[in-house]
Amino acid sequence: MKKYLSLLLCFSLLLTLLPPRAAAVAETVTELYTEGEGVFLLTEQTRLFLIADESPDEEVVQTLRLICAEFAAAGKPSQTPMPIVWGEAQYSQETDILLTLTEDYDKEAYGVSITPRQALISASDATGLLYGARMALKSLIADGGDALSACTYAAVPDTRERVLMLDCARKYWSVAWIKNLLHEMSWMGYNALQLHLAEDQGIRSNIWSDGVDCNGNDFSFLIGYDSNWNTDYPDPNAEKHYSADDLRQIASCAKQMHIEIIPDYDVPSHCDVLTSRYEDYVSAHPDFTFRYNEITYGAGGMEQDGAKIPYGENADFYSIRVDSTRATVDVTNPVGRAFSLAVVESYADFFRKLGCTKFHIGFDELNVSETDGWGDYADAYITGGWTRWDTAADFANETAKLLTERGYTSVRAFNDVLCGDSVHIALRPEIELCIWDPDDAAEIGRHLASGRVLHNCLQNYCYYVLRTGGSGDARDAENYWWSFHHSTPRDIFNEWTPGRMYPYDEDGAPLAKNEVGGGSFLIWGDFGGWRTEQEVWDGDGNGLYNLIDRMWSNSAKMLDWELNERCSFEDFCSIRSSIRFFPGYTDCTTEPVLPEPPEPIRLPAADHGALLQLLKDTRCSDRDGVYVPEQYAAFDQAYQAAWAVNGNVFAAQEEVDAAAERLRAAAENLHFRDARVTIPIKTETETISAILSDGFFGHFFIEALPEGEILRIDGSAAAVNGMLIGIAPDETAVAVVLKDD
Repeated sequence: MKKYLSLLLCFSLLLTLLPPRAAAVAETVTELYTEGEGVFLLTEQTRLFLIADESPDEEVVQTLRLICAEFAAAGKPSQTPMPIVWGEAQYSQETDILLTLTEDYDKEAYGVSITPRQALISASDATGLLYGARMALKSLIADGGDALSACTYAAVPDTRERVLMLDCARKYWSVAWIKNLLHEMSWMGYNALQLHLAEDQGIRSNIWSDGVDCNGNDFSFLIGYDSNWNTDYPDPNAEKHYSADDLRQIASCAKQMHIEIIPDYDVPSHCDVLTSRYEDYVSAHPDFTFRYNEITYGAGGMEQDGAKIPYGENADFYSIRVDSTRATVDVTNPVGRAFSLAVVESYADFFRKLGCTKFHIGFDELNVSETDGWGDYADAYITGGWTRWDTAADFANETAKLLTERGYTSVRAFNDVLCGDSVHIALRPEIELCIWDPDDAAEIGRHLASGRVLHNCLQNYCYYVLRTGGSGDARDAENYWWSFHHSTPRDIFNEWTPGRMYPYDEDGAPLAKNEVGGGSFLIWGDFGGWRTEQEVWDGDGNGLYNLIDRMWSNSAKMLDWELNERCSFEDFCSIRSSIRFFPGYTDCTTEPVLPEPPEPIRLPAADHGALLQLLKDTRCSDRDGVYVPEQYAAFDQAYQAAWAVNGNVFAAQEEVDAAAERLRAAAENLHFRDARVTIPIKTETETISAILSDGFFGHFFIEALPEGEILRIDGSAAAVNGMLIGIAPDETAVAVVLKDD
């Protein structure tokens, strides 16, 4: 029962999509599991075997190697990585873990069938293969052995996009820590990392370390950290930032872990460090200019194609903030608007080259007063009578248009600014809303009706915030500021699902699973120096304010909304503790290193067609001693060696071709010696041709003639003359003289 329970819970914790034909009838996890008889045992002979007719693509190869490395890191079946092979199913053997790609599954879907002979994982893509293999591995780890109970099962994550956001603007997280986070995210079932690149206190991602950007700008002067209002716990790593190469390393690790990167640049709000550093730099460099949309902006005005264009009345080259706060860029100022978009485009271009297709533009907590002129701008440039929030929405649309033109298919924004009834402008369809502020929950139905994609990142359950002081201690279970006390592992597990877009103390109908675009867990670095990387990972003291356990609850509920109805939080924790960290984990500040897996080998590794045909054509034995002994000995040796090579599915093409050449040469050197041979006739109907074909080299065509006349023998591989010497009275044998032409 323990093994069944552990498999069932691991199964719920993993992820992946159920095949469409099974999804309609499967309502609970137990209905997806069918118990079999016996166990499948991993041994030293176990291989990862991909059933395929063609060479697998790069993504599948990388996935096979990751699966192999994780099994070895977990010691399953040993710390030596298993062989990875691919080919037709006929070349598989008992104890193999078989993987196959099939069109019967949706994206990320998989099914598993385990018998005492083999384990078969079926999926539609490489990610599904990874999830299926990890399901088996998690069960092995939880049970502590090398045996999998015979069964069939499938799984379905109830949330298609499972995002973890990391604030790497206010707190510097080492590259090694982020790589550990990516491994752990993938192990838990997240499939996207949202990198929060800019905040009031910092911009850490120096993509300009490579040189100028797509517009010829170098904005590296923006990079840095300012403590601002966080004077009690400033980040001790204020001078550290991420180079372009660091970001490429992170993106490469994410790709290996089947996690997509979502760049997140908050604009026009939370831009304190942007506006301040811009103004400081421009004041110190009066000749500074920047380019956006083929226009050059400078202190003296704009220039396009050599033509000078004066600024309008709203322009101020030296200050791009609104009057009420430096934390918000004034998008009614053409300089501030263009500079913000130029920075966004620079990041968009950089991350697009890394394969990113989704971009988050923030837009939360926009601080604009009635006196900042945004309402007047809406009246003058958008449409009369509209509000300052229409100016914000208009800028959101322009930002989204820029990103779609750069190849992004999804643009996300937080809900609090763009969801209110003071916004009259229709948002572009690619803008998706991330619901963090429950105050606008009443607007959710309106957005769903319009087809807007919604993501759940409700602050009450989905926030991990490094913050203490006036708003209370985030670790305090009685702290109601931002409802920190409800983001405990237990409360997330028992109370939250991605369909719940309202806080814990309010009633409301949850959204259906097909109405939710994704769910999130957000790590905010407000007080960058409040806790170290290690303390965040493990929790200080007895695991207090532990990040990893909160992530487990969040990811598990994104995978299975009803998980808490099928098992208790205590049972969940029991299984979680056994598979808590990814295989190969050592320490969160040390870069993860998995065992080096082998490259996949084709089975057979070479084309055996020509060799196999030659073996058939040259098959012969010398039962009557008709061949020159030395020549036949050399031929037989070459034949046996070629047969052994043909039976070796790992033989390289050069080895196969060499064996064929040796056999061909030995056959051509094989000659008859003059001899009188008595050949038995086994039956009256058996022809001499059949007798000789069975016993001698080559295929001969023989015409039987009366006694004493010449018997003509024509050979396909050698011309042989034969003289019929005599036929036994009972016609049981014939004597023939064989001569070499």
